[in-house]
Amino acid sequence: MSQICVVTSGKGGAGKSTVTAGLGYALSRHNGRVLLIDADAGLRSLDLMLGVGGTTMFDLADVFAGNCEPVRAIYPSPVFQNVFVLPAPIRLEEMCSPSEMRALCRGLASYYDQVIIDCPAGIGPGFDTAVAAADRALVVSTPDMVCARDAQILGHLLEERKMPAHLIINRLRPNKVMDGSMPDVDEIIDTAGIQLLGIIPEDEEVAVANANARPLPAACNAAVCFDNIARRFMGGYVPLAKLEKM
Repeated sequence: MSQICVVTSGKGGAGKSTVTAGLGYALSRHNGRVLLIDADAGLRSLDLMLGVGGTTMFDLADVFAGNCEPVRAIYPSPVFQNVFVLPAPIRLEEMCSPSEMRALCRGLASYYDQVIIDCPAGIGPGFDTAVAAADRALVVSTPDMVCARDAQILGHLLEERKMPAHLIINRLRPNKVMDGSMPDVDEIIDTAGIQLLGIIPEDEEVAVANANARPLPAACNAAVCFDNIARRFMGGYVPLAKLEKM
């Protein structure tokens, strides 16, 4: 059975779905079939990022309503090889319970090498449902103290659940950190209180890729960082790049 990971953030706009999609693709290149479950009911985006938006007939709500078997609500990405997506419900009230999510994910884990759940931002019922199924968590924070403090709150909640968690700092601007106009990496880590897994630099190629539902160019900074994070995620040792080389 594959390990199930939830990707979460304390506030909206941190780049949770971007990290889910980028990590999912990077993992698929190293570790077989990857299922991405969009648990952000009402605000789903993974189907668009993976190129299946507009072609889906069923989603997570249909599975739990008995309208279809889970396999009929899972769609292979036409642009990300070996990456599959289970879209979130269109309406928030259609989201399943924590116990239902746990049962579904445990059943699906036998068919994929990695299962990653895109969690709604913040805390509340959506967070409880997404986290219920996971074995580990990735907390996404942008390099600002507000987001880092929110990540700290999530870290405490995950610690109470005895769930291992790691931090991903997204949209870092190395030149702004080096000239002192933005908090440095150590300050963000200390505030969040979560062990760092990796850093994704600000890269316009990410926005272009998401807008056009295509993989990141292999040589761009963000793609290299996602690949390094995927290797660490699987237990490998990859040193962090120096800021001036990001």
